[in-house]
Amino acid sequence: MKGCVVKNADGEYFLVSQRGSRVKLDAVEDMGPHVGQQVRASGAFVDTHEQGSSTSAPSTIGASGKGVLHPEREFRVLKIDVLSQTCATASAKKR
Repeated sequence: MKGCVVKNADGEYFLVSQRGSRVKLDAVEDMGPHVGQQVRASGAFVDTHEQGSSTSAPSTIGASGKGVLHPEREFRVLKIDVLSQTCATASAKKR
């Protein structure tokens, strides 16, 4: 995945794609130095649960298809490659 690393007020890190979608990042490496950088993150999506990290929790989508349409997911980062020291802004891309 490629995008810009941002940090919210709660200290959580997210990868924001050029289309504006946000994905929460889970990394062993300190993501602080990468805030504001354009990066390529390698890893895998993992499901998260509000009550904890139990992998045996039941699905939030029932057989009827009702419930949470998109469960909370985050991206577990295994490797970060810096593509640019700064994130491109939408106005800079239009030039």
